[in-house]
Amino acid sequence: MTSTQENLHQLLEYASMRKATDIHLTLIHDHLEIQFRIREQIVPLIQDLWDQSIFEYLKYIAGMDLTNPFIPQSGQFAWKLEGKTIFYRFSILRNQDLQTGVIRILNTHINMTIDELTTKQAHRDFLKQLIYARKGLVIACGPTNSGKTTTLHAILHAISKNSGHKVVSLEDPIEIEDPLYLQLQINEEIGFSYEKGIEELLRHDPDVLLIGETRNSYTAKMVVRAALTGSLAFTTLHASNTLEALERLYDLGITKYELKNTLTVLIGQRLYQASPNKKEIVYEILSGKDLNYAIENQTYPKDFFSLSDEILEAIAQHRIHDSQAQYDLQDLQRGDRGASFTDG
Repeated sequence: MTSTQENLHQLLEYASMRKATDIHLTLIHDHLEIQFRIREQIVPLIQDLWDQSIFEYLKYIAGMDLTNPFIPQSGQFAWKLEGKTIFYRFSILRNQDLQTGVIRILNTHINMTIDELTTKQAHRDFLKQLIYARKGLVIACGPTNSGKTTTLHAILHAISKNSGHKVVSLEDPIEIEDPLYLQLQINEEIGFSYEKGIEELLRHDPDVLLIGETRNSYTAKMVVRAALTGSLAFTTLHASNTLEALERLYDLGITKYELKNTLTVLIGQRLYQASPNKKEIVYEILSGKDLNYAIENQTYPKDFFSLSDEILEAIAQHRIHDSQAQYDLQDLQRGDRGASFTDG
C-alpha cells in the first residue's frame, strides 16, 4: 500500500470500529475536517493524520470526473477490511473555497431473514403474511440507519424463494445484494435515472417491484401507479413514524383516494443494539382498520400501539439495550399526540 492508501484504510477501519454509518469530510483550502455519523449524532474527529491527499484519492477510486471539479458528483468503491469486501458510496459538493464529501458505508453483504429482524413474534408473523400479498403498496419509514432497506429486502428474498413471481428492484445504490431477483442500479451518467428506470420497469410487467426510496413527487406517483396497475410495490420513505409518513405522502401529491386504493401497510421502525453481536428492529405497523382510521382522521386510533409504545415494551422486555432509544422516545412521544395535515 502507498501511504495514502494506508491512511484511507486506517480511516475506514476506525469508522468501522466506531460503528459509523457515514464519514463527513470538509476540505477548506488545505485543511481537512472529519466527522462521523454515529446513531444519528454527528461526532467531530480531532486529528492530524488525514489531509487533502485522501480527499483527492477518494475521488479517483470512486470514478469521478476529475476534469469537472465544480459539479456535484457521486461514485462507489470497494475496500477490504478484516478479510471482507465492504462497499462505499462517495459524494462531493464544491464551491470556490470549500469542498465537502460524504462516504456512506453500505451493508451490501447483510441479507437477513424475517425471523432475524425482530424477536417479537406478532411482527414476524405479520411480515411473513406480506410474502403472500399479490397487490398493494408497502412502505417502510424511518430515519437513516433504521433498517428500512434490510426489512424490505428480507421480505423480497422470501417472496423470491417461495414463489415464481417476477421480482425486480430499482436502487441507488444497491445496498444488499440478492441473487434470487433482478436488481437494477441507478446510473445517472448513462441516463438511467429513477424516472427512466421506473418507466422501463413498468413496461416489463413485474409482479413485485421495489423502488429503493421515494424521494420526490414523481417517484411517489409512479410507485402508486405500479400498485394501481396490479403490482405489489415496496418503497422506503424518510419519516419519523407512520403518521409523518402519511403527511409526507400528501405533501408529495398523493391523494387520500389513492392511498385508500393502494396502501396496504405503513411500517415505522428503529434499529437498536440487542446484544454486542446482535441488533433488533422495533416496528410500528399501521394496517387494515387502523390504517384507514389514520388516513381519515390524521391521528392514531385509540389504543393503537405506536412506535414509542413498541420501544418502551422492547426496553421493558430487555429485547434492546441501547441508549439511543431514550432519545428516540422523546421525539416520538411528541409526535404521538397527532399531526395536522390534509390530503392533496
